[in-house]
Amino acid sequence: MNEEYMPEYRPVDTKGLAVRLAGAKWSLIAMAALCFFWAVYMFVTAPEGGAGGLLPTPVEGPSGLVALLPWWAIVAGFVGSITSLATRAPRALGWTEPVLCIVLLLAGLWGIWNEPLLGSFSQMHTITGVLLALYLAAVALELYRRDEALWFAELIVAAVVLVISLAGGMNNTVESAQVGFFALAFFVAAWGFVYGAIKLAAPSDACNEAPIAEAVAA
Repeated sequence: MNEEYMPEYRPVDTKGLAVRLAGAKWSLIAMAALCFFWAVYMFVTAPEGGAGGLLPTPVEGPSGLVALLPWWAIVAGFVGSITSLATRAPRALGWTEPVLCIVLLLAGLWGIWNEPLLGSFSQMHTITGVLLALYLAAVALELYRRDEALWFAELIVAAVVLVISLAGGMNNTVESAQVGFFALAFFVAAWGFVYGAIKLAAPSDACNEAPIAEAVAA
């Protein structure tokens, strides 16, 4: 074959890839993935749910979702707190982000140890929705602090999540009908975390300068 038409070989820049991965906002990426998952989980399992559903729960319907919600909170809180501290990407309002994740983790642990004291489906998901709205509000304020042009878009998402969660909590319909409210709240929150992850990712230049600064300091 004529060498003129041979594709040029370009080695993979593993160092550059590692730098980009280190600068990604993994805490918000994880929260987005978990919120998307829980929104789908709620929508698919309720109202029948249980062992016969696509995604099994300990017991059928919304009660099974309530029993699993503390486990979701534990995973979200643990992953969020670790990744917010380990990555080079900026944290939302300094220590506010890991503190919110730790609160989520502790709430999940409390729910597992005190399962008989857990509230109803709407009560538990309203509380979780409020925590997610606070998390998104912290991200919005961090974007404002960094002079991002569309920081208010994140604040609007936080407000929408809060309104949907409170509306679901005040809804007097049966639990199976409330699932749609909270699935929507988690779905909207997930997109808010996606937006925050994109905006708060550490710039490539900052990631490249960090190892150099560490070497000079050493």
